[in-house]
Amino acid sequence: MSYYFQGDHGALVTDCEQSVPANADLQHVYSKFFDLHTAIHPRVRNHNLDLHPRWQKSSLISRESAACLGQSSTLVLTYFRSREQAELVERKMGKEAGAQTGDVDTYRHPVIEVRLTPDHFAIELILSPYAWLDQQNLIGKLGLPNHRAAFRSLLRSIPGDYRFGFWNGLELGDMHLLVSELLRGRILDEWMDTFADGQDWLRVGKWYAPEDPALDASNILSEVFDTIKSLHSLYTFVLWSSNNNFSDFYEKRQRQVVRRAYA
Repeated sequence: MSYYFQGDHGALVTDCEQSVPANADLQHVYSKFFDLHTAIHPRVRNHNLDLHPRWQKSSLISRESAACLGQSSTLVLTYFRSREQAELVERKMGKEAGAQTGDVDTYRHPVIEVRLTPDHFAIELILSPYAWLDQQNLIGKLGLPNHRAAFRSLLRSIPGDYRFGFWNGLELGDMHLLVSELLRGRILDEWMDTFADGQDWLRVGKWYAPEDPALDASNILSEVFDTIKSLHSLYTFVLWSSNNNFSDFYEKRQRQVVRRAYA
């Protein structure tokens, strides 16, 4: 028996402006989503995955996705860096309000997002263009041959049916490939050479149609956790920190691009 039914997906079409669903059908779906988080989070902690939900209980499950800014017909569970690290990164990006109010914008950070929409269930690592500090970190890191090889190895370690791409929005866009396709020849290198900070979304993850057998009630917890765990290595590769700081390499690469443009 599927954990989510077609009717659960359909219930999300209404009241997308409500942070917590008001009618009975939506509240039932919301409660199931909260129960899923309650079961997943202890596993995340027990496996020492450095991932944190939104710390404000009222927004633990939100209607805002890093894939599509603004309220939408969706429920989203977001895992990302700790509150202290999030506030530090936002200060480095020039935003001071978070330090005073305790609020951060999750879309300004790499996130692993569990999302239910009217059309699908998805688990994705999302790096939005508003997370430009982490995007610059990734571009600088991939400018080094050994780290680009490590990135390829990380992609090779996840299932080949995961989808990798640069599109934005809640629907599955055309600008993506299966990971198994991406790793053929020089496709990965060619794609990443076009990736631009502050402009492109970067996404990798798994999408499920309603009532997919993998989301059977007896299996969904393992399916979601295993997918989060497999994406975590890519997440930590991307994530800016004082120990994973490649901003100097990004700036050097940008200077090289400018010199080539005027050569």
